[in-house]
Amino acid sequence: MKHSSEIKYVKLNVVRLKEGKRGQNTELLIEFFEKINGKVKGLNGYAIMDNLGDPKETIVLTLWETKEDMDKYYGPENKVLSALVLKTKPNFERVPERKDYVISKLDIY
Repeated sequence: MKHSSEIKYVKLNVVRLKEGKRGQNTELLIEFFEKINGKVKGLNGYAIMDNLGDPKETIVLTLWETKEDMDKYYGPENKVLSALVLKTKPNFERVPERKDYVISKLDIY
């Protein structure tokens, strides 16, 4: 388990899904992250969160050691991520929204 001090950046991905596609999409995301676990430089964890009040929204957080690693991973040259987007694209109501954050304080108990 990584120490919270090693996590400095977060990429927020807000996914808006077509009706009835959340379960399938979440399974694809879980499968994807299990496959890349420990293989991506600087990626220290992730969270897949299905909105309790809105069955069409899923949020994915990826947790990073450096901004450079995060930017490289989300760059257009990442064929692994591009393949995931291509696979999940039919589930999207619209293109996912991505935002970058720097962590001021993170405590996980």
